[in-house]
Amino acid sequence: MIVKNESRCLARCLQSVRGIVEELVIADTGSTDGTIEIAREFGARISNFDWIGDFSAARNFAIDQATGDWILVLDADEWVGENLAKEIPEFVRGNAAVGRLKVVSEFRRNKQLFRSQCFIPRLFPRGAHFEGRIHEQLASPLPRADLQGELWHDGYLEPQKKADRNVKLIAEELKRDPNNAYYLYQLALEYNSIGQPEKAFECLQKAFALAKPGDPAAPNIAVDFLYTIIELKKFEEGIKTVERAGKYLGDFPDFFLVRGLFFMHLIRSSPAKYVSELPRIEQSFQRCLALGEDERRKSVRGSGTFLASYNLGVFYQVFGNMAAARRFLEQSAAQGYEPAATLLKKTG
Repeated sequence: MIVKNESRCLARCLQSVRGIVEELVIADTGSTDGTIEIAREFGARISNFDWIGDFSAARNFAIDQATGDWILVLDADEWVGENLAKEIPEFVRGNAAVGRLKVVSEFRRNKQLFRSQCFIPRLFPRGAHFEGRIHEQLASPLPRADLQGELWHDGYLEPQKKADRNVKLIAEELKRDPNNAYYLYQLALEYNSIGQPEKAFECLQKAFALAKPGDPAAPNIAVDFLYTIIELKKFEEGIKTVERAGKYLGDFPDFFLVRGLFFMHLIRSSPAKYVSELPRIEQSFQRCLALGEDERRKSVRGSGTFLASYNLGVFYQVFGNMAAARRFLEQSAAQGYEPAATLLKKTG
């Protein structure tokens, strides 16, 4: 691990790996709170690393301090779930591969809590290293294999803490490579996290224009661009974005979820002008349910299940089809989506 001022969450992280790791190796980049004391309580071996604005350099330094044959890389605002804790020892006994962990991140959109998930390489035999100043990538010739247990992450709930640092680092990368769609996307995420959607829009507009359909980040660039378009009510831009993205995102539930929401907002903005687009709302949410949840890409949980069911329920309720509304709201509520349960109580 690399850490700095992580007293809020470090104990939770270290507690979650007790019994599954043989040593705790921490590179501290200048903590001034109780981080060091917490790490010592858990028996961690601590090394100091002078921060040079390079995450890969810090990660690789920490790896060099480890003595084991296998490395598990964590951040302090993460914690290993019970199922993943069982999987890790099994994986290292039977694989010559890089383990990709299912990182489940909690975040807020419009004051509501959501969870996204994506697979990230974090468990690997000694010999691999990281590359990239920020949003560093693991370099290893070994094949990747996905573990199904969950690595939880709540750092997005405190965006301001690291946003200023991240914006500066990503901006430095973009000076060297101004047409890098991935870094433009990451910069947009930072701006959105701190309530600067106009700046995020500029980054996403450029990233969307630059991204090629086969790029790993292309689906999420399109989806986040549409959410920002909705927030800023830039509907003409949204119409073009929906049409272009739809040509290569026909199997991504997150795209159809935001597509349905976009047409909801579009029609609400000018009912007489856009009423002909009404069927696309229902079609979008139905397509989400037909696709189901997406495990291959970064995806918001519920896009192919309870979020789509909830929005279909709202749609049918607005148009007076109460039987269909209740059916889909009950479906969403049964999957644990609280707003659906709340709406059912209100409607009786």
